[in-house]
Amino acid sequence: MSVISVDFETFYDRKEGYDIRSLGMVSYVRSPRFDPYLISVSDGAQSWAGHPRDFNWNSLDGQTLLSHNAGFDSRVLMEMTKRGLAPKVNFKEWHCTANLTTYLCMRRDLLRAAEFLLGVQVDKSYRLDADGKHWDDMVAAGVLEKVKEAGRVDALRCHNFWTKFGHLWPERERRLSGLTIKQCHRGCTIDIPLLMKQLTTAQKALIQAESVLPWMAYGKVPTSSKAIAEECRKVGIPAPPVKSRDGEEAFDAWAAAYGPKYKWVKGYTDWRVINKYITKLETIKDRLMEDGRCPYELLYFGAHTGRWQSAGGLAMQTLRKEPMYLDCDGWMITDADKLKELSKCEGNLPEWVGCALDERALWIAAPGKILMAPDLSQIEPRVLAWVVKDKKMLDSMAGGTSPYQAHAEATMGWTGGDMKKEAKDLYALAKARVLGLGYGCGWKKFIDVAMAMAQLDITKDDPEFIEARNDEGGICYDSDQKPIMVSGYGMRSKQIVKDYREGNPLVTGLWKQLDEAFKASIGQHFEMAMPSGRSLRYPEVMREHKRIMDPENPGKWLTKWVITALAFDQKRNAVVRKPFYGGLLAENLIQAISRDVFGECLLRLDDTAGIDNLWSVHDEGVIECEPSITVKDVRHVMTQTPEWIPGLPLACDVKIIPHYTK
Repeated sequence: MSVISVDFETFYDRKEGYDIRSLGMVSYVRSPRFDPYLISVSDGAQSWAGHPRDFNWNSLDGQTLLSHNAGFDSRVLMEMTKRGLAPKVNFKEWHCTANLTTYLCMRRDLLRAAEFLLGVQVDKSYRLDADGKHWDDMVAAGVLEKVKEAGRVDALRCHNFWTKFGHLWPERERRLSGLTIKQCHRGCTIDIPLLMKQLTTAQKALIQAESVLPWMAYGKVPTSSKAIAEECRKVGIPAPPVKSRDGEEAFDAWAAAYGPKYKWVKGYTDWRVINKYITKLETIKDRLMEDGRCPYELLYFGAHTGRWQSAGGLAMQTLRKEPMYLDCDGWMITDADKLKELSKCEGNLPEWVGCALDERALWIAAPGKILMAPDLSQIEPRVLAWVVKDKKMLDSMAGGTSPYQAHAEATMGWTGGDMKKEAKDLYALAKARVLGLGYGCGWKKFIDVAMAMAQLDITKDDPEFIEARNDEGGICYDSDQKPIMVSGYGMRSKQIVKDYREGNPLVTGLWKQLDEAFKASIGQHFEMAMPSGRSLRYPEVMREHKRIMDPENPGKWLTKWVITALAFDQKRNAVVRKPFYGGLLAENLIQAISRDVFGECLLRLDDTAGIDNLWSVHDEGVIECEPSITVKDVRHVMTQTPEWIPGLPLACDVKIIPHYTK
């Protein structure tokens, strides 16, 4: 039994927009232009590269295959088999070394991984020579041998990753890698009639939005910054903030201020949102397979903590939570009060709503199957209590109490019954404290956290002014011996943060312990061991003078001495230095352990007959089941505590849903 690395090279043309980055993997391989002209293989001792028609396909039967991006290479082989370009290969298993290297050092692409792990440079200049060329074109251009040699080298490097480092990749993680690829290939069934209906409705709304843009009459595109700035100048209003630079909130505030007065502002803001939604719908439509399912892409170990990350132009983990509502005239409903009213609607919508464009409603179970959404309830607070050995909290949760009520009983003086029913506001505060303050959150950020996580406005009773206090708590006076008055905004938030930290010494002790250990590792690497057997690694810790965002004043910057470590930024595809501190390290640790617990749940679901994992969002799964599978069955699978974290009380909320929903 051999281990053989496999690497395909396929035709692409960046100038014409025919490449994976532009189209996504599925649309790329299904295109009429698809041409897999080269296959490279290696067993570690010998390597071969050539045209697929000259390859001995039987040599792969029964073997363990490797690819540095097995999701793509296996998809290529599937398409080749479908088109009769390759026979069906009965391989034993297919591992992804890109997932292996990401697990080891957060470097996914072959070039960076080979440089970091193998200490070798990989020449990718052949990609320029191959751009826009088929096999015969490369023969004519005299670059074919260079491309073939690069293929042999890539296949060998892939094999080297496995032979040198494969033993460091636990079996559990290999299975999660393979499960991720399998889920992506399987995809999910789409409600096609609803998809087409939403597409038609959205296109009409887009045309209507365009009709009120004055510059469209002069041949300008809807998003012409020059035309928009000119229109703003004409009516004497500021140009809209740039979302990528100034943030979503700044742009939304501009739209809310001027949209009601200027129809073109409303049209412009509607156009941006609707056009983005249409792009999503068209992406789903273009990727539909013959069985009505839509495949997608998801990155195994997409974040430092091990969590999965959306990829490939279809963000499965950030599907729009709330529907997009249009009024009876086809305009987007953006009024905050109306949206709040709609969020509470169950069933029929008010008569002033024309329709709802619900992105999540498109994802449904296949005929004869049912859809369920199992969610590990409050997994991170449970793990935090386990890590800090908070026995009182653990015992309470093991008895069926939620972490929020257990926290209130332990630190907020609650002695009543079901807190969620008897004291809703206090329960909301306990929830905000548990979810927002466990990792060193400051008072300003906690105001936003409380609203986002518990819909709790903790500033509503703040006084307009309060007496200024010194570090010892004494009143500050001016030269006339009058108390100095300062803004009272945030007074309650400050007190809540103070109370939490004083009442949870085990949690604050964890922050301090990690912070001190991190600082003590300056000049070395810092690692946090995890109960699952893996560790979080922070290379090359150092102290430096750095400009950082003020955690207490979002949008403002500070220059201060900080302790940093190397971290890989997936979005920038680069290794960068980032500052870390005790609270952030604690958050990373808890999130990583929670991910490992959830990963065990996914594997158990995969092992259960009648259940197929579709995709996951953090601690929530989306599964397709045979009708014989019950909610009780799924809850049983999800609440088995892994052997490596004994004493962790798990709970799971499971729902049968007509389509994917929040």
